[in-house]
Amino acid sequence: MKEADYSYPLTEEDKIRIAFRKKHGKIEYFIVQYFALINSRWRSIMRFDTCHGYAHKHTFHLIRKEYIMNLTGPGDNLNEVFTQVSKYVKSDFQKIKSNFLRN
Repeated sequence: MKEADYSYPLTEEDKIRIAFRKKHGKIEYFIVQYFALINSRWRSIMRFDTCHGYAHKHTFHLIRKEYIMNLTGPGDNLNEVFTQVSKYVKSDFQKIKSNFLRN
């Protein structure tokens, strides 16, 4: 079983956290979380995880309430979901941050 939990900067004011557990080449659990430094405070902007037994997305807003969306159904491949959401956050973090600040 392989486990990893690390963070790395996207810019000086943006970072991503990746955590996962893999067994026999298959993801069993993951977290992909994007943080931004806003008003001298690290804020969680978006998080993808499997903490409740299924893959889902948490979208946070500056003013409005958090929105949660289910990402998988029975039999969905968590390896593919993990890869897709990781790529999405890395490539679109500026757009995600803009939406957070606007809403």
